[in-house]
Amino acid sequence: MSLSRSERKALFRFFLIYIIAVGLVIISFAYLQYNIKKESLKDKIVTKLQREAFTIASNAIDAQMQGKTFTIPQNIDFLLLDKNKKFINGDFKEEIPLEHSIYQNDDCIYYIDKSAKGHLGIEYIIVKECGISAKYQKILKNIVLLSLLYFLFFLGIGWYLGRLFLQPMRENLENLDRFIKDSTHELNTPVTTLLLATQKLKKTNNPKYLDIIIMSARLLSSIHQDLTYATLAKKRKNHLQPIDTASIIEDILRFFDVLIDQKGLSFSLEIEPCIIEADPDEIRLLIKNLIDNAIKYAFKNSEIKIVLHKCRLSIINRSKPIPNEKLKTIFERYQRAESDQGGYGIGLHIVQRICQKYKFSISVESNEEKTTFTVVFNQSRK
Repeated sequence: MSLSRSERKALFRFFLIYIIAVGLVIISFAYLQYNIKKESLKDKIVTKLQREAFTIASNAIDAQMQGKTFTIPQNIDFLLLDKNKKFINGDFKEEIPLEHSIYQNDDCIYYIDKSAKGHLGIEYIIVKECGISAKYQKILKNIVLLSLLYFLFFLGIGWYLGRLFLQPMRENLENLDRFIKDSTHELNTPVTTLLLATQKLKKTNNPKYLDIIIMSARLLSSIHQDLTYATLAKKRKNHLQPIDTASIIEDILRFFDVLIDQKGLSFSLEIEPCIIEADPDEIRLLIKNLIDNAIKYAFKNSEIKIVLHKCRLSIINRSKPIPNEKLKTIFERYQRAESDQGGYGIGLHIVQRICQKYKFSISVESNEEKTTFTVVFNQSRK
């Protein structure tokens, strides 16, 4: 997917922080690994040198005590000194500090052993191994290579995660952009109609233009109610009181009477009193959006049936069937059953929010013949 400028900026910031964090972790890990492996190598070399020094000391003791021939294995670099630190025999003549058992310079490790105890005049046995710096370089090279591989691996993961985290933000921005465009379109229609009808009424004084003005004003009022609830629902105070949903249905039908006539729709009502305890404005908004949805998607010149029985409200219309994949998301914000029917995709989301608030159950069924929205209210016990 191509990224917008703001998305690229957000991804760059995330990636920069991620790279710095991963880089610091890998560098710290590499530093620790290098030192651990260095110490491990040094311990192995010292152990090897100890064995070599012990072999020389044992041979010296055996040579003096048992008259055996004093021999030193050829693969050992050694230096033998007497108690005055004078040279006796050896492969090298470097001056080595003898205060400690282990001495190390840039490229060699020396082990100083005193276990000969003066046999054959030997007081100090010094063995060494060189080429240490090359071995350290090899360790460093391997760790750097492994660290680079880890860095590239985590770089790929970071890029994937960054794109993954941007996806919800992109979807929200796209939904918001679509919502703004749809809301503008929804507002434009009644406003334009209102202005034209006002001009016509002024010129002709025809009463039909007054009906159009009333319808446009009611549409604007309906849009305003939805937008207000969608943005300010958390801030508004509830006014719970017993209300009759049947009377609210009748009021809302009068609200939509001009729009109903314009589409040639008819209503079949089978309603009975249903007293619930809730905020009247929220219940009015719930029912208004369900009826508005039924009117919007109903075929022209068809019948909409409203049934309220035992606090179970069903609103049934004849319309295009809602696809199964749409049924799963129809109550989500910015979702619409049909994109060509207008609307901004928050009406049914508001219905669901109100149902969740009061623990009403809501369901929808759709087939080739009809679409039914059903809400089961919690009947007041008062």
